[in-house]
Amino acid sequence: MNLLEPGVDYGWPAVSYGIWYGGNLLRTVPEELTGKHAGFARPVFAWVPSIGVSAMIVNDERWFPLWKDDLLIGSLSGGGGGRNGRSIFRVRRNGTNVQYVERIEVGYRVRDLTWMPDGRMALLADGGRVHFLSRSAMYCGKQSRLMPVYAVGCGPWDGDAAQAPEADRRGRETSGAEDGAGPGDMTPASGAQLYATHCIACHSLATERHGIGPYLVGVIGRRIGEAGGWPFSSALRSLDGVWTPERLAQFLADPRQFAPGTAMGPSGLTESEARSIADYIAGRGGD
Repeated sequence: MNLLEPGVDYGWPAVSYGIWYGGNLLRTVPEELTGKHAGFARPVFAWVPSIGVSAMIVNDERWFPLWKDDLLIGSLSGGGGGRNGRSIFRVRRNGTNVQYVERIEVGYRVRDLTWMPDGRMALLADGGRVHFLSRSAMYCGKQSRLMPVYAVGCGPWDGDAAQAPEADRRGRETSGAEDGAGPGDMTPASGAQLYATHCIACHSLATERHGIGPYLVGVIGRRIGEAGGWPFSSALRSLDGVWTPERLAQFLADPRQFAPGTAMGPSGLTESEARSIADYIAGRGGD
């Protein structure tokens, strides 16, 4: 997290406190300078491993008065062995300094954050699902022994959708998030949507240039564990054969079952979602 100022160079990707995903050191930095951030403006705060920041908003104190002026940050990554992902991070500041960071686990990858007209926070999750972060029982006039500050679902209408504002009813109808409906109650996402949700931030289908992960141009028909000099794990390099849509779908659905020892962590994709992504990549013809 940086304090943006005119003309300042923050160093990425030349320097970082972290390393490339998969355990590979930043190749542009001499070993003795790795993690030093030398020669560039240092961040106000850094997460190592990365949390995969997706969005940041300033707290609306109408609903969370104890969080006045705090930053709320959505997280996509499962960094730190999955401990940091599927969360919101609340950042308490003192001027431009960070006093502390609180992780609020919400149970799904948060793609975007926004405020509803009534002051609640809406969270956009994978698959287009919408959830709401509301005050806990102690702020909703209910009894609570533990009295936490926040909860998912509690609202001033005691869960009665008929009494909720129009925006809230619309959110319930489209997401099913607060009435127990699951992903099967929504229109399935297309392969292109799933690729944009799960893959595009790390893998390019448009250019033969590696990002956080190897490029996917021409992946169908390419030998497994090979892509323009990318340092694949020995688990992938040791596999025989080439990528097919079927093999790619198997890998996406469960990387560590397909290639035990791979650096790729659990994807969270269902088998049908993985197949949709593989078919989309195959349909692009590797371009």
